[in-house]
Amino acid sequence: MTGNTKTFPGFDHLYYMQQAPMGNKCFYADLADDTPEYELLRGEWTPEGPLCANWGMGTPEPEDIARGRTVTWFYLSPRVQEIFRNHHLTGWSTYPLALRNKAGEICPGYKGLSITGRCGPIDENKGALAPGESPDDCFAERVGIFFDESSWDGADFFYPTDGVRTLAFRRNLQVHILL
Repeated sequence: MTGNTKTFPGFDHLYYMQQAPMGNKCFYADLADDTPEYELLRGEWTPEGPLCANWGMGTPEPEDIARGRTVTWFYLSPRVQEIFRNHHLTGWSTYPLALRNKAGEICPGYKGLSITGRCGPIDENKGALAPGESPDDCFAERVGIFFDESSWDGADFFYPTDGVRTLAFRRNLQVHILL
């Protein structure tokens, strides 16, 4: 990941994208069980044709960003795709998708989100444990995410090489206000 010409903006401008707790206030759609989840999320596999994502729970119609119930699949409306392109956000791509609402009708223009930007592995020894977390818990949450700054490829959206946590810089949050 050498050749990064962007200046690292600092860890205080870094954010972690994650799914909100499941509930009925969001639209959730599932891909087939045999979908290579992580390869798709990381942009390492692109399907030849549209993947079918069928309504699974929540609201009957998707909004600008719909979600999957497994891993952290995100499905983007044409409006969000346009916002990302118009703001020249980097580190993302899309894959073809046939997103179906609760009635089974295809929602036109939606595409699946893949994160193509990268940074090196997360340094699990940096950052404090979140309140109530045990250091013995392999899923313990930490306050702050750290990695070797020189390993960042300069993308706005990126994954560490050792996992599927989606990281983004503050610039993305400013764009989020437009959604």
